[in-house]
Amino acid sequence: MTKSVDKIFELIQEKYVNDWVDTKSIADAAGLSRNVISIYLSQLYKEGKLSKKNGRPVLWKIAKNNTPFQNLIGHSGSLRDIVKKCRESIVYPPKGFPLIITGPSGVGKSFLAKNIYNEAKRMKVIDEDAKFVTLNAADYANNPELLSSVLFGYKKGAFTGANEDTLGLIDQADNGYFFLDEVHRLPKESQEKLFSLLDLGEFYPLGENENAHKVNVRFIFATTENLDNFLLKTFVRRVPLHVSLPAFKDRPLTERLALITNAFKEEAKRIDRRFYVSNKVIEGLTKNNASGNIGAMENQVKLLCASAYTENSQDKEIYIGSKSDGKGNYLVIDKESDINDRTTDIDNETNLIDELHRALKESTSKKDTIFNQILLLMKFLRKLNYLMDENLVKSIKYKLKKGISTTLSKRYGIKLQLSDADIEQISFGLSLYYFTDYRKINMSELNNDFEELYPRTMYVYKQLLSQISDDKSFKEFNIPWLVLLFKDKIQQIESIQYTGIILAHGDSTATSIQSVVNNLCGNYIFEAFDMPIDVSIREINNYVQKYIRQQKDHDHKGIFVLFDMGSLTQMFSEIKKYSNCELLVINNVTTATALDVGIRIQRNDGFKEVTQAANKFGQACGTQYYEGLSDKSNIVVSCMSGVGLSEEIKRMMLESLSNKFEIITMDYKDLKQTLENHKQKFFDKTKFVVTTTDIDTNLDIDIINIYDIMEKDGYAKFEKLLLNSGEQKPNIESLMNKMLKFFTIEGIKDRLQFLNPDVVIDEVQLITQRYQEYYDISLDGKTKLNLYMHLSLMIERMLVNSHKQENPSVSFEGDKEKEFYSVSKTIFKGIELKYNFEVNDYEISLMYQLLHFYI
Repeated sequence: MTKSVDKIFELIQEKYVNDWVDTKSIADAAGLSRNVISIYLSQLYKEGKLSKKNGRPVLWKIAKNNTPFQNLIGHSGSLRDIVKKCRESIVYPPKGFPLIITGPSGVGKSFLAKNIYNEAKRMKVIDEDAKFVTLNAADYANNPELLSSVLFGYKKGAFTGANEDTLGLIDQADNGYFFLDEVHRLPKESQEKLFSLLDLGEFYPLGENENAHKVNVRFIFATTENLDNFLLKTFVRRVPLHVSLPAFKDRPLTERLALITNAFKEEAKRIDRRFYVSNKVIEGLTKNNASGNIGAMENQVKLLCASAYTENSQDKEIYIGSKSDGKGNYLVIDKESDINDRTTDIDNETNLIDELHRALKESTSKKDTIFNQILLLMKFLRKLNYLMDENLVKSIKYKLKKGISTTLSKRYGIKLQLSDADIEQISFGLSLYYFTDYRKINMSELNNDFEELYPRTMYVYKQLLSQISDDKSFKEFNIPWLVLLFKDKIQQIESIQYTGIILAHGDSTATSIQSVVNNLCGNYIFEAFDMPIDVSIREINNYVQKYIRQQKDHDHKGIFVLFDMGSLTQMFSEIKKYSNCELLVINNVTTATALDVGIRIQRNDGFKEVTQAANKFGQACGTQYYEGLSDKSNIVVSCMSGVGLSEEIKRMMLESLSNKFEIITMDYKDLKQTLENHKQKFFDKTKFVVTTTDIDTNLDIDIINIYDIMEKDGYAKFEKLLLNSGEQKPNIESLMNKMLKFFTIEGIKDRLQFLNPDVVIDEVQLITQRYQEYYDISLDGKTKLNLYMHLSLMIERMLVNSHKQENPSVSFEGDKEKEFYSVSKTIFKGIELKYNFEVNDYEISLMYQLLHFYI
């Protein structure tokens, strides 16, 4: 009587010959409950009659006749071409091809050789009782004669101790397979014997010269070395098929995961336990690049299991990796676990994904709503649901959740309203990268469309994908899932019309401010860059330039750059070199200033409105929103002796001139660098530069040495520049007097012992003014400065020496000198009475020497 389970198998054979089918469909067709059908299906799977695809739902299919090559993880993936060549080596008439397998230690060369032997038996090209004989040539590396005797056998008396005829391993492998590992250790003599055997099918044992041994042996060779470096070319030519097994680290992730799972499964069988392996442990094993490859990974798994078992030997469920590693996310493996080597029929999946890209490209070209794109993605994922790998999806889901929390929510202020099912669906979509040949898919056009449609969303999405994988191709391949992830937030994210950047020195200064502002605004307003303390302005601008270029359409609306310290002007100018849009740069950024700007950006205020508001912070922060040194007509003052002198000159200018100009003071070093690093346009509104030291520049800009102004030609140039700029002559004269007074005080304050320089300067200015009025002359600045200095020191000399009568004898001859003497006595009368001294004739004669060219 046919069992119920067999009837179910017959039903599946009849209705679903080559199709995957879910449990519910089989239950409906059989008219039985789902629970009963699940029991039957599990039994059929254990019997090898059904194949199973884990997922939601689980899918079933009539199992193909299992072949030994299906024991190879990756047989339909990275090892597909290798398996094809191995089959060729088996079936090619009349006796197949010899085959050489290369690859680093521990990649499974011996395992592949054994599977070739088993496949040959299954295909009945060799008898069921045919032998599989192995030899590792490395075991005899130090005794080549012994190796030759073991390999080919020997005749009695061939050497000392050869007491009887002995068959070698090749004889023992007759009508079967001989696997020679580490073939590069074979001496040349043995290689020559082997290629003679490959040619003729016969060989002579050691000590035999007459009767050749005829054998029918299929050869598989293996080596870890380069063939050309160790093997005779004549030998290599006789082995037409060559396959190379990849290192563990070069296998696809799905295969590495399957190999790791299989290693744990073998240990679960060995000790009859169920393992809970944390994602962190699994991830670490996938990155194993030890020289032992798969073997090294399997040994590492053994050690992990042994360590965990020693601590929990009585438990049926054993955890590997601390529970905090995976935060409750574990891969569960026992002796019944499905390895899920999901590398079959990847061309089919690749074609489907290529179709999806084309459909999405058509949708974006037609400017479809985002909801149409979401439906396309959901339909596509439903088609490929049979590829659901729970372990892989679980690992991606853990990373995705972490990225959403730390990157999107905490850093960019984007709060996604996603259910657990939504996140699992997206994780499944991301996992498809590992089942397809992405190189066959044209991703660039669709990615470009998404960049144009959703530039800001694409930027944060790529930051999120970087948390899941640092593989560039992974990010490019997985662009479509942006639509599912941000379905309710894209419009909000793209509503921001400006580009905001925060730059600050330190490990987390900028990102801390960014996190606060973005979260309070509830949207992605600012990107932030934490910079080393010693970073250069060029490096800073590399950050900014790269980011601005990624913002596509939004940069023409305006850019706001907030930074903590540095040259405001230089920062502005550097950014302006690669962006033509409006720009505001704010120095000395704080959370308060960033939040104020962020709120205005969110409200979509006009650029000028945001700029005007930012200027409220100007005195504390410093702002710049124009191209050039200033947006107003300006005069630059820079003194080598320091900012203090520059500020004094600025003060005098502001007090004397009509305030038509902005007076900008700069450090001398900054001025030199500014002149060197900028073009003429930068100084379009600069009238001239006043310095205390001459500066060479190729720019067409007037630079006046302040000491030259004290002379006639220098003052004339200075006066002309101010007059041409709309300044009034009396204001210029007032400025000149203030500067003369200032420089006189600066020059005499350390030389006067008793008099107050600020008081005496008024006296000397009055005296000088009376000389000019009497003689109707105009003294140049240099002469006035000398006169001020002389008169100030003269007054103090008179006070100190008033009681002394020792004065050189002086005579005044000629009408001019006599007149000067008489005029001087009158002019000095006021200070003589005030200070109670008399200006002697010698001092008057010195005054004459200073002024006689003018009178």
